[in-house]
Amino acid sequence: MSKGRLKWGFLAALLLALGMVLAACSGGGDGGSGEGDSGSDSASGNDEKSSENKELADEQVLHFVRSSDLPSVDPSIATDTTSAEVIGRTHPGLLTFKNKELVPEMAAEMPKVSEDGLTYTFKLREGLTWSNGDPLTAEDFVFAWQRLIDPDTKSEYAYIMGVANVKNADKIMNQDSDIYGQVKKLGVKAVDKHTLQVTLESPIPYFNSLMTFNKFAPLNKKFVQKQGDKFAKEPENLLTVGPYELTSWDHGVGWTLEKNPDYYAADEVNITKATFKVVKESNTQLSLYKSDEIQMDALSSEQVDAWQNKPDFKQVPKNCVFYWTLNANNVPEFKNEKVRKAMSMVIDRKGLTNVLLNNGSIPAQYIVPKGLATGPDGKDFREGVEDYLPGGMEEAKQLWKEAKEELGIDSLEVEYATTDGDVSAQMGEYMANQLEQLEGLKVTIKKLPWNAYLEYTQNDKQDIGAGSGWCPDYKDPMTFLGYWYSENPNTDGLGLDRPKYDKLIEEARQLAKEQKPEERWAALKEAEKVLIENAYTIPTYQQGAALVIKPYVEGIVPQSFGIEYYFREAKVYKH
Repeated sequence: MSKGRLKWGFLAALLLALGMVLAACSGGGDGGSGEGDSGSDSASGNDEKSSENKELADEQVLHFVRSSDLPSVDPSIATDTTSAEVIGRTHPGLLTFKNKELVPEMAAEMPKVSEDGLTYTFKLREGLTWSNGDPLTAEDFVFAWQRLIDPDTKSEYAYIMGVANVKNADKIMNQDSDIYGQVKKLGVKAVDKHTLQVTLESPIPYFNSLMTFNKFAPLNKKFVQKQGDKFAKEPENLLTVGPYELTSWDHGVGWTLEKNPDYYAADEVNITKATFKVVKESNTQLSLYKSDEIQMDALSSEQVDAWQNKPDFKQVPKNCVFYWTLNANNVPEFKNEKVRKAMSMVIDRKGLTNVLLNNGSIPAQYIVPKGLATGPDGKDFREGVEDYLPGGMEEAKQLWKEAKEELGIDSLEVEYATTDGDVSAQMGEYMANQLEQLEGLKVTIKKLPWNAYLEYTQNDKQDIGAGSGWCPDYKDPMTFLGYWYSENPNTDGLGLDRPKYDKLIEEARQLAKEQKPEERWAALKEAEKVLIENAYTIPTYQQGAALVIKPYVEGIVPQSFGIEYYFREAKVYKH
């Protein structure tokens, strides 16, 4: 998830290390605890220390900080990872990632799939209820999916229904189609109260993974329509069917989740309450951790060295990639390939990750992260190719010189838009210094609060959008590569034509329909090469996180997909 007219899904707002972000992918901040994905097994505190006392605390409550407020808790509208974290706990979908495994959630079992791969049939669990007592039915999914794709909803994530290849989705979203806006023709129906049937245009390999994404979660039609414009604006305007309820939301200050006693697996939910406080300053966050007011914190680069040998410390990799968007409509010079390449090559990414971030993040001259998905050959997508546009200072300066001559300019002024957290401010200064090594390039930094940054970039006001990252919405390279397809509203209006790239994406989609996985994988790899070698976007790093977690807390599980930190079965011991 991330930026654009369909922006920030499972990202992009999640940034431990940047004041913002995606999601599906998953909330923004320079370092709120619990903001991150990881393939590691546990984010529990030190085993030796935590085992000193195995008597449970009287209250099974966790306290966290986040670096930004909730932009929205409407599943159809939210686009950032801060929001996605809350929605994932209040509005789970048919399937979910639990302890990193894909398992049924609202569905009683994994779906039955027709022989041709076009029809998925889900049986819902018996006895599921909303928090107001209404039964959860298959119609709740039908309504939610139709609401998402309805042009009147103006959801920036409506396109995900087309990504899922649901029958007629693309036509319903196409203003030139004869069924534009006719949501009832979407390929989803309630066979009966407990049976949902989904029909696809053609088979896709990642459909089950998509069903964990919050955009496919159910909504109570009667309740949503009764609330009208007030729906999801406050806790009282929201229902839940998940393990937690949003019980308080002091906008700009924080929010609270409490255990939903009517959740079908309530007996598995050990943490009865979780509070989230909005704190932007990393030193203040750490002070709260030291005083036991929070149980997890993401460290800034300056804090890592002092904590890395302590038992509380844990470093986890993540699968979000951060990048710059270049708006050639604002800066026509960005249409010159040499300008873009010079800007990319001049960045010292190792200095960025090893010194400024210092949290396990790694340099990225790619857009599909390491560890996202394996191909038909069983190898990770990244294997064999690390960087597509390595370059260096001398090559960057030469390209810049040639570009200025071609454009007939001696100088260029650009605005670097980012967010207002501690690390993003430092990164802005770092990146401005990097870019200004190109003679005549002048960079002005514009720092905005997270919500304002989202609005600014969603309306394409940025020259360089540098508070942007993307976290996967599903386990396939297309969740990243499809973002840059020219017909994706995420990237419309930016003025950079990508005909070869678009053709490769279309080819990969067709190969998926033809069920030719090897050829599809090759097309996706070539597409990424074209995207980065032409610097249509400028990636900077793949995110990591340096955390401290109280030794008396056990069982918080980092996940690469779904809810970023699975904590409902965690335990808090007396201390």
